[in-house]
Amino acid sequence: MDYELIFYVSGGVLAVSAVLVSILGLKVERFPGRAAPLVAIWFVALVGLSTTFAVLHSQHEEEHREAEAGLPQATQEAEEEESE
Repeated sequence: MDYELIFYVSGGVLAVSAVLVSILGLKVERFPGRAAPLVAIWFVALVGLSTTFAVLHSQHEEEHREAEAGLPQATQEAEEEESE
């Protein structure tokens, strides 16, 4: 699977989950009750997943743009040495 697709799917699931939890919180008096740890873990996992794949996608996109620009190999190696 592509990083971009995973990022968009996880972000969409996160958004839908946030809306559903908001609706449940307004409608159900005792929400989340005993399910609070599960709800918290669910959102932490989705935020972590979305963040991870956003970073991976941006790195992949940056590499792709550098390759399209045709940067000389010496310039790329110099930039890599500076970042280390």
